[in-house]
Amino acid sequence: MNRLLLVMAGVLLPAFVGCTNTDDVEPKRECELEAFDVSACDPAALASVKAEGIWNANVLMSGVEAPGTVRFLPEALLFDTPLTERRMEEGTFFLAGDYANGSVSSRLALSGCQAPSPERVKGVFRRCANGATDLSGDFEAVRVKRVAGEQEAEGVELVSETPLPRGSAADVFVAGGHAYVTALADGLFIYDVSKPGQPPEKIAELTPSNDIWYRAWVKGQTLYVSSYKEGVILYDVSNPKAPTRIPSTTGLQGVQGWGLFVDQDRLYVMSPAPRAEVLIYDIQVPTKLSLLARYYAEDSVVANGETPVEGVVVNDRLYVGHWRYGLVVADVSKPTKPVTLGHFGYDKATSRPVAVGLIDGRMIAFEASEGWNSRVRALNVTDPAHIEQVGQFQMRPESTVSAMTLVGTKLYVAHAQDGLRILDVSNPSTPKQQAYYNTWRESDPGRGRAFLEGLSGVKVPGDGYLYAVETSRGLLVFREQ
Repeated sequence: MNRLLLVMAGVLLPAFVGCTNTDDVEPKRECELEAFDVSACDPAALASVKAEGIWNANVLMSGVEAPGTVRFLPEALLFDTPLTERRMEEGTFFLAGDYANGSVSSRLALSGCQAPSPERVKGVFRRCANGATDLSGDFEAVRVKRVAGEQEAEGVELVSETPLPRGSAADVFVAGGHAYVTALADGLFIYDVSKPGQPPEKIAELTPSNDIWYRAWVKGQTLYVSSYKEGVILYDVSNPKAPTRIPSTTGLQGVQGWGLFVDQDRLYVMSPAPRAEVLIYDIQVPTKLSLLARYYAEDSVVANGETPVEGVVVNDRLYVGHWRYGLVVADVSKPTKPVTLGHFGYDKATSRPVAVGLIDGRMIAFEASEGWNSRVRALNVTDPAHIEQVGQFQMRPESTVSAMTLVGTKLYVAHAQDGLRILDVSNPSTPKQQAYYNTWRESDPGRGRAFLEGLSGVKVPGDGYLYAVETSRGLLVFREQ
């Protein structure tokens, strides 16, 4: 899936080369500083650059973007690769990271050329295999800091903070006084939050076997978890302290699950690979999955990264964040025969989080792109065949939207390094920020390894509290003031 390649910067790391024997050839050194043309650069501006802390960087290669990070802290990293060369003297900005990929010596390099400010640099990126360039493009890097003029919080207070025993928190679901926190390859952790004013207690954990778990949902006493290897897996959580695996009867091994949504007696699983489809299950008996349909957006092209990632269902309509394809709307009133009603695409689409609700007589879908220049779009989807954008909300280009929850006319946004943002969307054409909490701190453990870090999920179950997860800080419980 393109998201793993681009946003996680994986496209920058593996150096794929042919089988040419390089033993008798003097390797080109195209990722050395001396190989970059800096004749038109601005050394005076580059001399003012403060190369410290954590920076987000975006590499643009033939129209394809690959955001990543640069860390100047101890254990310095360039796109999660050890930073092995750093030359900042006499108006020079040059960074390189070396690593081995089998018998291939690989290098990532950034050569700065312009510095609009001491904490923003633009220049040239290259990746080399045995000294020869195999990827190149332009880059922009920006120091990650709190938005100018903001305090730690306004209009919302932190009630409790509970770090995970291990791993990076991806999402949270709250039901029956328990919070179910997914942590990708580190599985899922269950916390007792029946007394939200007190620190949550971890009561159980589930560890996958060579798998990745993205999302969780609980219906009654059944826990559904989206799985990279199995699509969806089930647990009996009638006793949350001792969950038991429910044998699956789906027969869909090798199918990737990502987004997960339950509407009445149906379970919807967004499956990016291998077929780019939405799996629709009957769960009238929650412990038994009965596959009703495998919905595919007919005009989407898998090879272009047009794959479903997240989705919600409102009034028998399915709204899907379909990555490179944009937002898709389908009629699922007859779940065995879903019908595509329309879609909203845009240039360089990276459509993922979606939240939908009726506002002032119109059905409004809030769709967010993920990556550099991320933003929330307010779309009028009352007539899915003619979707129009009526408004938008954007923070900074270097911070991405990770998740959204809509309650009435309030949109709760998990905005990565910009933390929690609470928006008044009673007028969708002009979303207004009501409150915020800056959760990202440079000093937290694990910072600077991935572009997708910070606040990653938020849920509002209606008990007077907000439940969010943060990649370094774990489970956070908030209360609006």
